[in-house]
This record gives sequence, structure tokens and C-alpha cells, in this order.
Amino acid sequence: MALNTQKEMFSYAYIEAVASVAGYSVFRKERPMDNAGIDLSIEAPGEVGEVLFPRIDAQVKCTASETIIKENCIKFSLPVNNYKTLINPRAIMPLILIVVLVPSNINDWLKITEEDILMKKCGYWVSLRGQQPTNNTKNITVELPRQNLLTPTNLKEMMEKAARRENL
Repeated sequence: MALNTQKEMFSYAYIEAVASVAGYSVFRKERPMDNAGIDLSIEAPGEVGEVLFPRIDAQVKCTASETIIKENCIKFSLPVNNYKTLINPRAIMPLILIVVLVPSNINDWLKITEEDILMKKCGYWVSLRGQQPTNNTKNITVELPRQNLLTPTNLKEMMEKAARRENL
């Protein structure tokens, strides 16, 4: 299997683990939606506040690059076509970018013992809704605040905001 495919599958597994602890479902999108810039949806299986079945859509990336980790943010080079989708203010559902970081050695991604399952490293998220268009033609560097760690608690907070129709 190609390493990029393994990264993609591992990043989905990370998101599914976080979502399951938060009490949400993850649905991977079919190829047409993936090509349109949405890889998966995270849904609450019931009410959150006054809203039934709130949802967050996501574009997912995975990298082993250490150079993108800065003091306060992750600087990730994103294809312009993905950026254009993520900044669009007309999206009906909140749309976020999730970047999952993994160690450079695939054998370090996952450690399993009888006591623990350890996934290395972590994922960060950002909403780019309303950001300025770019004149770039291939890639644009976006910043994901390091405080935006994708955890069950943070995902619950995002889903509550989504249910209130607030910007993430």
C-alpha cells in the first residue's frame, strides 16, 4: 500500500477515535465529495441544544513533516482548490481543515500493549471560513493554532457551536 494511502487511513482512524469518545459518528465521503474538498462528516446522533443531528464537514490531511511545527501554530501547505472550498462563506455546514501529524517512521505511529493503545502524534483543526481569496495557483500556507488540538472535548465544543450556527 502507498504511504500516502496509509497516512490517509491513519488520519481517519484518529478522527474516528476522537469522535467516538465524544459520542459522534464519522462518515467518509464518496469520491465526488472528496474531489469537491470534503473528506468526511462528523455528526451528532441526536440533539445538541435545539438542533437535531448537527454536523461538521472536514477536509483531512496527514503529514510527517516536522518543519511545519512552529511555536504557536502548524504551518501547512494546502492546495489552492482545497483552500477555496474551505474559505467559502456559503457552506451550509461548518467546514474545517484537520491536519493529522504522524512520526516519520511508520512503525512509530501505533503502539499496542495489553494496557494501552498509543497513537502518535495528534491532529489540529481550523476553520478558514471567510478568509481572503488568494492569487496563488498551486498552494497556500495556512496556520492551524496549536491550541486547536482535535480532542473529544474540543470536538464537543465545536459541535455545540455548530448547533448554535456559530462560526468555528
